[in-house]
Amino acid sequence: MALALHPAAASVEWVATRQRDDEVYFRKLGISYTPDGLLSVLVNEKPKSAMPSACHGLANLKATEAVPVLKRLAGYPKSDVKACSVLAVARLAGKTETPWFIECLSMKGTDKGYVLWALAMAADPAAYHAVKAWFEPVLRKLESNPASDSGGRHIHAVAYLEQVAHEFDEVQGVLARYQAVVPTLDAVIRQQLAGQTLMFAYLRK
Repeated sequence: MALALHPAAASVEWVATRQRDDEVYFRKLGISYTPDGLLSVLVNEKPKSAMPSACHGLANLKATEAVPVLKRLAGYPKSDVKACSVLAVARLAGKTETPWFIECLSMKGTDKGYVLWALAMAADPAAYHAVKAWFEPVLRKLESNPASDSGGRHIHAVAYLEQVAHEFDEVQGVLARYQAVVPTLDAVIRQQLAGQTLMFAYLRK
């Protein structure tokens, strides 16, 4: 029996259920819903409005040959493109791209929240020190000012850390500090935590 996906991974797989709608969307644009057709959208950057759907589509089609192109979009000027490209790489390559995801955590122009989401999907212990180094200063700020990360970029750092806690004894202390902060966070953040983590699933309304 296959193991259930962690919520951080399961919450991305919903895009696969939209494949038929996406096929119709691209047919209307005159673009074939194939790896070559969707790659042409990304390579030519046109139409720009279709680039996020092309990223998801390539992952739906398991087009691993698209990974190099998707990686080049991690710092793309449009936020939805950079977000979808990183998640598509995670769906296609998983732990194989852990070194690149770690690089993206310090790379200028990447969306760190989505990079952390990709890392939480893969849950590779090899990324632990990088994620912890990113999260600790954010946690200190949250402890002094719970509104300091109003966008909730840190949520998937928590989702990642809870999955590798059995590998690193010190994680329990870090998560305990965060758990003390959670009641002071904005309600929207708490609901996102409920949907993206196991340890805070009890917050789900």
